[in-house]
Amino acid sequence: MNSLKHALLSLLLVWIVFHVNAQKSFTLSDKQEFKVSGTSTLHDWDMVSEKGATGTMSAKLNGAVIEEIKSLKITLPVSELKSGKSAMDKKAYEAMDTKKNPNIYFELEKVNEITSDKINATGKLTISGNSKSVSMDVGYKVSGGTVTFEGEVPITFTIFNVDPPTAMFNTIKTGNELKIAFNTQFKSAN
Repeated sequence: MNSLKHALLSLLLVWIVFHVNAQKSFTLSDKQEFKVSGTSTLHDWDMVSEKGATGTMSAKLNGAVIEEIKSLKITLPVSELKSGKSAMDKKAYEAMDTKKNPNIYFELEKVNEITSDKINATGKLTISGNSKSVSMDVGYKVSGGTVTFEGEVPITFTIFNVDPPTAMFNTIKTGNELKIAFNTQFKSAN
């Protein structure tokens, strides 16, 4: 009986070591693009960030396929989003109260499904200090020690308690509906 306990304990320890080692740590690389797109009474607009975001991920890979994502977090400084028009940027930063809330945060809550090239997931998106769960379909590609994600999620200003920006004494109004698109690459940290 004692040898059976030792055998089971040894088997359990081997399984734990294998399982822990199967999870890999990743960090967000410099190959990143986040784009917020919207409309206004004057023209459509984009604000783009290609630097400054940080992030981590813990995932289990099997060749070119993601088997599991245990955690994923991203922090994006709002000031890195630029439209190419400083007056528009200033209005957007004021609307999002960047002095109090300088970052946009995303934290994975649940992976609903993983296929060979897509993930359906739910995560907590925090904008202007207000958090909401969002669902999205994300394409992915695994190559060597990197994982590239590409996707988009529709949101509105008002679900994050942000008033859509206005200009020129309210004659130019921003639409309430937005789209956040991303193309990011996580590199192995192990």
